[in-house]
Amino acid sequence: MMVFNKKCAVITIEPEILRYQVVTVKALNGHSNNENLADIPYQNSTDIEQLIQILKKQQPKLTAIALNLSQSYVQFQKTAYPEVKLNSAELTLYIKAIINKLFQLPANNMFFDFVSLAGPQKTIMIAICDSDAANYWIDLSKKHGLTLLSINSKLENIRFNFLPWRQQKARQHQFQLLLFMVSFIGLLSCFFFYLLLDGQTTFTQYSKQLSTQQVLEQQLSAQLASFIPSPSPSQKQIQQSLQMFAEMLPETIWLRLYEYEAQHIKIIGQSINYVDIINFNQQLLFSHEVNSSLVKNIENSGDSLLFQLDIELNE
Repeated sequence: MMVFNKKCAVITIEPEILRYQVVTVKALNGHSNNENLADIPYQNSTDIEQLIQILKKQQPKLTAIALNLSQSYVQFQKTAYPEVKLNSAELTLYIKAIINKLFQLPANNMFFDFVSLAGPQKTIMIAICDSDAANYWIDLSKKHGLTLLSINSKLENIRFNFLPWRQQKARQHQFQLLLFMVSFIGLLSCFFFYLLLDGQTTFTQYSKQLSTQQVLEQQLSAQLASFIPSPSPSQKQIQQSLQMFAEMLPETIWLRLYEYEAQHIKIIGQSINYVDIINFNQQLLFSHEVNSSLVKNIENSGDSLLFQLDIELNE
């Protein structure tokens, strides 16, 4: 059943007379209470029940009821607005607290609604109706599978709705706030979990690179130990350069290629830090064994930097 096909019975309750009209739920807010109304006299709840049964039989798509109480069933009182600033929930509690004083009736036995009135002195118009009458219609609607949309009354074009819509609105707001907080905490948890996994992956990669660097240093040390006692000038320069690299090379830089040719050395390496590459090059320039050292290029290679150094040794 489509929403725009659903029907609502708008019932105005007056002493001994029920005035009713069936409209679509979609057109409920725009209907007029003074047009096309049918009157039916009643004496007790049996007459009301028969009317509901007749309406359900005549209108198979009837799904809801909206009540309009005549002023015979409602009491009104105007009171000054509280001097302190209150939010909606606090103002509702304040109205409930002063009903006994204003109407000389216990608030628990009343359904109430209120409207703030603007003026030189801000006031509140409060309306109450008997809870037994309101609960009767609530139970009757549930019994016949109908939704009670409102229990209205009007005073000087001010509409009051005695159903606890403010409490329902507050509960919806609390639920929406709770849903937002749960979603926000869930997103934060996912973000921190991602950071944890990413950090663990990066740490594992750096640990492997450090192990490779240590192995290379051991290999360089072994190569130095195996050099002949009387090396040639080229071998001597190679030995000295390797020794120099072993002393100067920081842990954040590891070599991938070493080439030597007549006082010229070309090295290709990787690092996780751009500054360490520059500092390493500066250290080489200050060495008495190096005539010049030039960083040819630095480029990204995954999570690290790939670089090339061209070094000219002193004779």
